[in-house]
Amino acid sequence: MPSSSDAFHHVYPIIKSSSSKLCALERRRDLLFEGTGSPSKPGWKNSRISRLTEWAGSKESNRPIIGEYDPNGWWLWRKWQGTVLKMTKGSIIRLMGMGLLLDILARKHGKLAGSTWSLLEVPLKTSMIQSLTGIRKMWQYHLTLATFILTFFLSQAYGYWQKVYNTCRMIQGRINDICLLLTVGAKRMPRNDETGKDGYNDEAELLLRRCARLLRISHIFFWAATPTASNGLTDCEEFLEDGAVPPPEDGVAPLLLNSSGLKALVASGQLSAAEAEDLMTSSLPPSQYAFMTLVWIGIHVMDGLEKGLFRGGQGWEENILRQLTTLRACMFDIDDFRAGRMPLAYVHLVQVMVDSLVFLAPFALYPELGSMAIPLVGLMTLFFRGLLALSKSFLDPFGVEGFGEQDIRVDVLVSELNFGAAKRWIQGGKTLPEGLSKINFSPSV
Repeated sequence: MPSSSDAFHHVYPIIKSSSSKLCALERRRDLLFEGTGSPSKPGWKNSRISRLTEWAGSKESNRPIIGEYDPNGWWLWRKWQGTVLKMTKGSIIRLMGMGLLLDILARKHGKLAGSTWSLLEVPLKTSMIQSLTGIRKMWQYHLTLATFILTFFLSQAYGYWQKVYNTCRMIQGRINDICLLLTVGAKRMPRNDETGKDGYNDEAELLLRRCARLLRISHIFFWAATPTASNGLTDCEEFLEDGAVPPPEDGVAPLLLNSSGLKALVASGQLSAAEAEDLMTSSLPPSQYAFMTLVWIGIHVMDGLEKGLFRGGQGWEENILRQLTTLRACMFDIDDFRAGRMPLAYVHLVQVMVDSLVFLAPFALYPELGSMAIPLVGLMTLFFRGLLALSKSFLDPFGVEGFGEQDIRVDVLVSELNFGAAKRWIQGGKTLPEGLSKINFSPSV
């Protein structure tokens, strides 16, 4: 049975020139990243460090980037996972229990005073019931204020989540833009075969593939260094059930960006030994590896322009550098958003307001509703505590604080970008349907 190496050489025969050999090595690395453009889940086996390199080069589709839904009402009613019902079940049970206890005490007090009422009747105005009237009046003002502030808080939290999500997509978009520009600008040459099609110059293809690989590595390093709980590692059942390697508390970075992780990337062909050595011997912390690789990409591009391996002139050069700096800005924005997501005083006020509202609800509703206040207290708790929990989950877009219902799944971002940077653009520009030498530029009649 032929080895994987034999199969590779059958597909990509090594040419005698040194540039062709290096280009073939870059193609070999590309094979590790090529996928279908779909999200993926790492397939770890036997507790190997390659669980991390498989995360970095994920291929097979597994799940959408966020929890999807079916707009059918019956389908939505039957959902539990990822809903406010799951997030607030404890609070609902406790507050309904408080309402039940109040009902029992009120009936005992009424019985001692010679007053009784049926299950669905409004309680008689005993001294205990009358003492709750003041609470009800104050609670009604509280309800109006809390409703307005909480709904506005939710809209602000969702706006924050949307900004983070859009920035994640912008990071992908800028890398795809850079890959497209590099592909279009790569030097081309006619192929000496019967097709007459044009392809990349060997040295230009080598540089193009190297830049695309470094872009993928930069993207991988960035998300590895960003604390996330929905990254295909710490939220994967297979990972959690496998006790050989404990789930990292600070995301993937401590495992993937240390010396062992970098060596594993080298062993899998996703990083060269020289690149890993330069990263480990630099004076920068691992969280900055993503930006080091961006600098390398810029240097490679400028060097390629000087050598004539990229075409396009000053406009192309300005555009590619602008895309690189925009990519850097988008990466910085993720941490900036996390640092300034919401002031403490605002969150504290909303928390106190909602807690006091639902706590007083049994006492405020019982004088007018009696035993019916018990299920209504549960319903109010679902709505108000649910809105607050939903807001907090929006303020925790990567699930690091335990609000995992609205996570942005980082492994999906990685796998989608791996496909785009490794395959979509380079393969799309590999040949021109009609060779440049055969194109008739004269106007058609």
